[in-house]
Amino acid sequence: MPKQKLARISITVPEQTLSALDQKFVEQHYESRSQAIVDMINKHLIADHIEHNAVMVGTLTLLYDVSLKPLRTQLIDLQQQFLSQVISSLHIQLDDEKILQVMLMQGVSDQLQHISQQFIALKGVIKGHLEMMDAVMPPIPQNDEK
Repeated sequence: MPKQKLARISITVPEQTLSALDQKFVEQHYESRSQAIVDMINKHLIADHIEHNAVMVGTLTLLYDVSLKPLRTQLIDLQQQFLSQVISSLHIQLDDEKILQVMLMQGVSDQLQHISQQFIALKGVIKGHLEMMDAVMPPIPQNDEK
């Protein structure tokens, strides 16, 4: 993949803003101020994509209680119900009681949020978090044949 072309800009900010940026730069281990600023801009742009209901990719991370047998069936049923949005799923048993599951999803942002909320609201789900990005996966060949 070719390296992205970079453009230089210059901005003027209050000293207090610069101090806050430098603190974030140190705390989050950015390599440079530029990297920190680009990350903040990208987060803002992603929020804008979400607000405008754009097609996005996302990961839904769930932590749930393995002892609730109906929960496993409900999770599978929901994944099948949203088969065109839930692209892939991985789960790992963390201990005798907890499973961590990560689902790769794609669709319009409202749809991904709605679907994720259905998973997170299931009884036995301890924690759930949807992270979306402004990217789109290429078509999956087996889905094009239908």
